[in-house]
Amino acid sequence: MQAFKNRLSQYAVMDDQIWALIDEFTTKTVTYRAGEDIVRVGEVAETLFIVNKGWAVRHRTLEDGRRQIVNFMLPGDIFDLQALACLEADHTVTSVTDVSILVIDTREFVQLLRTSGDISSSFWWAAVQEESILREQIVRLGRRSAKERIGHLLLELQRRMNGAMGTNHSQLPLPLTRVDLADALGLTPVHVSRTMSAMRHAGLIEETRGVILIDDRERLARLCHFNTDYLHLRRLDLSKFPMANDTSHAGAATNEKTNGKRAPTYRT
Repeated sequence: MQAFKNRLSQYAVMDDQIWALIDEFTTKTVTYRAGEDIVRVGEVAETLFIVNKGWAVRHRTLEDGRRQIVNFMLPGDIFDLQALACLEADHTVTSVTDVSILVIDTREFVQLLRTSGDISSSFWWAAVQEESILREQIVRLGRRSAKERIGHLLLELQRRMNGAMGTNHSQLPLPLTRVDLADALGLTPVHVSRTMSAMRHAGLIEETRGVILIDDRERLARLCHFNTDYLHLRRLDLSKFPMANDTSHAGAATNEKTNGKRAPTYRT
């Protein structure tokens, strides 16, 4: 639950009363073993899911078995909002590691949104962020080289994990196989392995027992043209949101710019 709180806190100031409301609606926990489907294509879901611990992937699989990973579900992420409209899932979400999931009934979720404008605005902003991540994935697949794709994705995952855990680590625990990375980046597993080996030899990354170390994030960010703009990491002024009927908790808007100038390419 702490990862989810850390994520929402990136967008707005939340007081103890608001957290108590959220805790009231997120009491049911379900655990999935690695490799289990959490959401299946074609199913009509009546619940929303919040990743408490572990990693999962959102993907589409063609009839011949080829898979495209669309996005990664990390601690603090919420899915699937389409359950609010009782739509059939057009994708599958599968756990990569053992995953602990907080489950919210859609009717209770709507009630939660109606309880506080601050909460509804923060959830809305989280949805905006995911949509932007999906747009960036299209650019990554369509216009970046293999090295740029891998570096860009690693920096994104590192930044998202740091935000969820409230840290600023250079290390990124990466429970993904070469096949997972290949399916996310439109490459072959062999190409991923060769490219990551070249990146290690160039001193861009280090890899030890499932942990990626990016010691010089600025250097890798320059190489793969990465910046955090698309992650929308700024505190919201909730008074500007029509759904924010209670502005007593609104935080001053801030972003990754100073004195009208763009901040360094990579900031945490």
